[in-house]
Amino acid sequence: MTPSISQQLPAKPDVVALAATIEAEDGAPPLSDQAIAQLGDPAVTHLVAHDGERLVGYAQRDGDSLEIAAAPDAVLDLLDAAGDGPLLVWSHGRGSRLQAPLEQAGFVRDRELHQLRRPIDDEHPLPPDPPLTDDIAVRAFVPGTDDDAWLALNAAAFNHHPEQGGWDERDLQARMAESWFDPAGFLLAERPGALVGFHWTKIHPDGIGEVYVLGVSPDAQGLGLGRALLVRGLRHLAGRGCPAVLLYVDGDNAAAMHLYARDRFVTHDLDVQWRRP
Repeated sequence: MTPSISQQLPAKPDVVALAATIEAEDGAPPLSDQAIAQLGDPAVTHLVAHDGERLVGYAQRDGDSLEIAAAPDAVLDLLDAAGDGPLLVWSHGRGSRLQAPLEQAGFVRDRELHQLRRPIDDEHPLPPDPPLTDDIAVRAFVPGTDDDAWLALNAAAFNHHPEQGGWDERDLQARMAESWFDPAGFLLAERPGALVGFHWTKIHPDGIGEVYVLGVSPDAQGLGLGRALLVRGLRHLAGRGCPAVLLYVDGDNAAAMHLYARDRFVTHDLDVQWRRP
């Protein structure tokens, strides 16, 4: 049966349940945190596919970027419904059901995002905390107090990365509204009067920790602050009982790959961004 597709705001619980089913079958979540955070956002385009009353597919278009969570027979229909013009689509994980339909539709690989992991156990102990310069202290993020300063730091740290560096107050508030948000795991490095780095951690429902975002101000480069924050964040996750930690890094970011390899992260899975020529 061909699913019926309409453009409308979805019921978030239905999309989350569909995504959970796909994750169990394919081995990776089909939607990014950004897409989940925007499920109720009328500023992006929402497409839903139904087989009768049953939700069988969801797609979200934000500018040229599209994410899809769908039963196999609804994927191509959602691609068609997304419209013409430039389009970038993420397939999450090597087992993603989107790869074959995207190739069939003429999409080509444009970007690779590696998921790295490392265990935290007696055989893989954490290193000692790297030292900080005397004028830098690390503390937890304070919601409502640090919002603007963190957004400015994030924009400076990721000025080369439009997805992350373009976050605004709405993006931050959407993350803080998620059930996983814990300010105690959002570490800030601070000089008197200025934030200079951060390590935002996350804990998944299965207990796996994540290096959610790690950033350092251009004014604090060369101080070893990135690794100092990385290790402190890993220690926080270990203290919360996480048996392992994951993170995502672009395959062409050699410096970051080297940083994480130093602390025993290895490639676990691969996300691919596909471009419609």
